[in-house]
Amino acid sequence: MNSFLKLALGFVAVSAAMLSNAQALYNPTRSVKDQGLVLKSWGSGTIAETDETGFEGATSIRVSSRNYFQGGIVNYSSPIDLKTAFDDKNNLMQFTLRVPVSTGNTEGGGGQLGGGEGKGAAGGAAAGGASGAGGGGGGGADGGSPGGGAAGGRAPAGAKMTSTKSIETLRIVVTTTDGLRSEAYLELKSKVPDQRGWIKSGIPLQAIAGFSRTNKTIQSIALAGDATATFYVGEVVILNDSTPIYGELNEGNLNLALGDEKTFVAGGYGGSSPLKFDWDFDTADGIQVDASGQSVKRKFRRPGKYTITLTVSDVYGLKKPHSTTIEVEVNP
Repeated sequence: MNSFLKLALGFVAVSAAMLSNAQALYNPTRSVKDQGLVLKSWGSGTIAETDETGFEGATSIRVSSRNYFQGGIVNYSSPIDLKTAFDDKNNLMQFTLRVPVSTGNTEGGGGQLGGGEGKGAAGGAAAGGASGAGGGGGGGADGGSPGGGAAGGRAPAGAKMTSTKSIETLRIVVTTTDGLRSEAYLELKSKVPDQRGWIKSGIPLQAIAGFSRTNKTIQSIALAGDATATFYVGEVVILNDSTPIYGELNEGNLNLALGDEKTFVAGGYGGSSPLKFDWDFDTADGIQVDASGQSVKRKFRRPGKYTITLTVSDVYGLKKPHSTTIEVEVNP
């Protein structure tokens, strides 16, 4: 079996094991009302339960976002205590999302046209948003309070917003019962959707910026994207991912001619952890980062023997990195 295929199958098996121990923040098999969740628009964004699509159950949460400060807020009638979960560096908050590529128009709802500034809790400010269903003003910046911008003129009912691209990054703002806010940005564009179009993206609780200084009891989670687009939330869970990082190269030991250029491709997995790939092409000067990326090219301009080291690590630095090497002999 191809080694890269083994990596993929191993990831699937580990993911299934992790989900068996997951703590739900949004359960797709129960209605929002039954879970005690209250959905509220953030700025000029909208949020609502919908039966348009579902991850496991019949419904999901539909969020229309305009930018990082306009989206939707999930409020918890019964706050979620994550103090114990936070102590384990392997616990992460994982979102299951469907992010359609949208090129059409979205109907507005006669919302406000934000014209002032939205002041965040940290003193940041962001320009107000544009028209949308039930919109308010701009949102806070850099972890500031969602919403709160001064309203400008009113957009006409039925006004249309044009969406020309999909969301590539999701911003989450977590508000805890002590009134503090923390935030994280989840990269989505590299995620591979399943056959029904759902992707998963998560972040360790210890990697959420500012979460460590809070009481870790979640009152609400605000969601927004980096584009004017709609996305669906199929599930939100806290799960434990202790999957060790592992990586391989597409090549074994090599014998090359002087001046040959070679493309090296790395494969790796670490459960839900986003990975980075660093390369060192000559151990004679110690292990250094000579190149980064899952696929890199190298031209060998001097004869000799070289040890190529691939180091795979998670971007948050919470797991033990994995290194593997191959030997390359360059003939004169």
